[in-house]
Amino acid sequence: MLSSEFQYDLKDDKIARHPVSPRRSAKLLHVPSKGDIIHGTFEDLPQYLKDLHCDGLWANDTKVIQARLYLRKPTGGRLEVFLLEPVNGVAELALSNKTSSSWRCLVRGGRKWTAETASLELAGLSLKVTPIDPSVGLVPEEGGTFQLTFRWIGAPSFGDVLDVLGRMPLPPYMQRDSDSSDSSEYQTVFARIPGSVAAPTAGLHYDDVLLDKLAQQDLSLNRLTLHVGAGTFRPLSEGSVSDHTMHAERCIITRKTLHSLASTSRRVATGTTTLRTLESLFWMAVIHYETGEFPQVLGQWTPYNSDRLTCRETHFDTYEDAMHYLLKHAPLNPVWDFRTQIMIRPGYKIRSVIALVTNFHQPGSTLLCLIAACMAPSWKDVYNKALQENYRFLSYGDGCLIEI
Repeated sequence: MLSSEFQYDLKDDKIARHPVSPRRSAKLLHVPSKGDIIHGTFEDLPQYLKDLHCDGLWANDTKVIQARLYLRKPTGGRLEVFLLEPVNGVAELALSNKTSSSWRCLVRGGRKWTAETASLELAGLSLKVTPIDPSVGLVPEEGGTFQLTFRWIGAPSFGDVLDVLGRMPLPPYMQRDSDSSDSSEYQTVFARIPGSVAAPTAGLHYDDVLLDKLAQQDLSLNRLTLHVGAGTFRPLSEGSVSDHTMHAERCIITRKTLHSLASTSRRVATGTTTLRTLESLFWMAVIHYETGEFPQVLGQWTPYNSDRLTCRETHFDTYEDAMHYLLKHAPLNPVWDFRTQIMIRPGYKIRSVIALVTNFHQPGSTLLCLIAACMAPSWKDVYNKALQENYRFLSYGDGCLIEI
């Protein structure tokens, strides 16, 4: 299977650069496992889920941090810094630091950053950034990232600094700087735990009115957490899909999450990150049953046979069996924290959900591989239909409900 099989022609005018209002008025393309495509809006989602006899609607409650900073070099030139992840520990702790915080970052203009220091002062805040080890200097890591340390005066924590000085990290395909409206628009209404540098965009279609309508159908939102990394925008490597190295993202799971998953059977996931987390839990159960250990990072090809094309057989007959197993063995003290690198692509067997709510994704992306694994009809036929019907694509665009 070649990466070129996941390309399609996406014209610039099909890319949504701003969201619709209200959020629930976005179009929703319903793709049944059999039969004709149905055109609706997100206001139709409660009825669609009722018709599917859904007993659990899941979403990712990660919160996007204002991860893009525009600082000034001593020479007066602008330096753009994009925070990716803390050098050590987890985002919640790094954001709560009181005087300094070290992060792995992308730097635009880094080659010309000879002074290796930059700063920003605004609204009573003073922020300074330097290489994590000034004696060694600015050393690029594999992948072109840098380890930088931020120090500040005038704010109680680094999270407060970013709230004032940072900008929302809009995806590069939007081809615009973020503005004040993006601080709320590029955030789900149920965002809770800060740590993502990209939004779980399927959740952007939900608003309080829609959540109330879902609750009236006994479909109150169940939440889990996966912090979305910049790797979500990394295109597939050229050549075979099997040669692509998948990025790892951090999941946070509670006992309540596992109880809810073990007691339902007709679940629907909102977003690819939610589905990735749900499927990762199944494979964590498999690995522990086989080895007695829970890995810190769930490997990319864990679910597959040696050919990397088909899913391997497991001990668990159902997804619920795997969740009951995790309730007995998972290290929930009080939460379980791990990273997942699994790649979902055609040949993978989806076990956790009966349907997926998602956006329309970039050509040549790993997210499109995941969609292809979920969709009974040809994904290209569905995407071509959406383009013909003027659906809006990518992060601020319309969505689809895919029955699996």
